[in-house]
Amino acid sequence: MRIKSPTIGLAIALGLLGSVAAEAADKGIFTISLRYVPQESVATSSAVLLPGITERPVNLSIAEGRAGNDPAVIGDTSDDDDRVWPVRSSNDVIAWANEALKKNAADWGIKTSPDAPLILAGKLTRFRVLESYKAVGSTYNAETQVAFTLQDSKGRTLWEGAASGDATRYGKSRSPENTSEVLSDAIKEAYANLFNDAGLQNAWLGKAQPAASATAAPSPPSVTPAELLADLVKLKKQGFTTDLLVDYVNQKTLSSTLSADDLVAWKKEGMPQEVIKAALERAKG
Repeated sequence: MRIKSPTIGLAIALGLLGSVAAEAADKGIFTISLRYVPQESVATSSAVLLPGITERPVNLSIAEGRAGNDPAVIGDTSDDDDRVWPVRSSNDVIAWANEALKKNAADWGIKTSPDAPLILAGKLTRFRVLESYKAVGSTYNAETQVAFTLQDSKGRTLWEGAASGDATRYGKSRSPENTSEVLSDAIKEAYANLFNDAGLQNAWLGKAQPAASATAAPSPPSVTPAELLADLVKLKKQGFTTDLLVDYVNQKTLSSTLSADDLVAWKKEGMPQEVIKAALERAKG
């Protein structure tokens, strides 16, 4: 049977459209379901506890402490056209962080109880992954930071400090498995650094003068509003999201508050209101 050429043309067009759609599906927002899968072969993080720590149970938890409007956004990825897309988690990041915290605590011999006389309450202040597209595969870099306060049953603060962790992994492009692995390694390192803190352990044991936290977060570097704006303009032109720009601002301390002229200049450069609001809160004093 003879097939008319318009039919052939339509079939070819539909085939090309399907091919384009399949390619587009590999780009855009990258959504994953976070799993806790630390890779011991890549980096081993463990807590070394003083005698007596494991005999004193603690009420252990971690809550939200990240800046930004969308807690589901956990990083950025790029494609072969150097476009930047957000990485999103389809499940609750804080529930995942709590699960990882309590699993590691149990593995390290720490006893937990909701009725414990000691309360170690934390906040997840940073949780980001950056996937950098390469000719073959991708490089994943993850950064995490947690801040904790140890209190007694009367609500008195015995210790407070912060700890961080990071990890790097080379893997497949836009891989949910590699993303979960590198974030798991980074959060486990942060938790290990937390529990290894001498100040925390001494306060946990009830010593009168616990040592200062060795892992306390350093003071953010000080910059002028003009210097910060220049950095933000550069990042915005590269396609970084508003949430990431807010995170960047929150890592800085402004040498002076934004003046009326500064506010006008920032608006002219197209800075989102969330970024400007974050900057207004970063001035010294």
